[in-house]
Amino acid sequence: MFKGVETMSLVFDKKFLLNIYKAELLYKFHQALECIKLYETKYGKKFEEFEKQVKNNAENFDVWDDYMEWKACIKELETLKKLLQEVEDGNPELFKAISNSG
Repeated sequence: MFKGVETMSLVFDKKFLLNIYKAELLYKFHQALECIKLYETKYGKKFEEFEKQVKNNAENFDVWDDYMEWKACIKELETLKKLLQEVEDGNPELFKAISNSG
């Protein structure tokens, strides 16, 4: 009788942890999207176009800082997309990583 309750509790805990992890990933995903939108609005262009401009023009530290931040936001978004896909796919290694990280 208690063994079944423990199993149900473990399943609940696993789903609970995965849902919290997914919520955190989604929060960070939207932060990265907002960062990208901020720079697209500021410069009136997409990153690829901006990158060409930065690499072809004289060095401007403020613009270079924006370039580095924008690029980091894009990389973060790509990483978060992969992690969210792993959650959706039910990657069994993911639960081990989450439960051991605390």
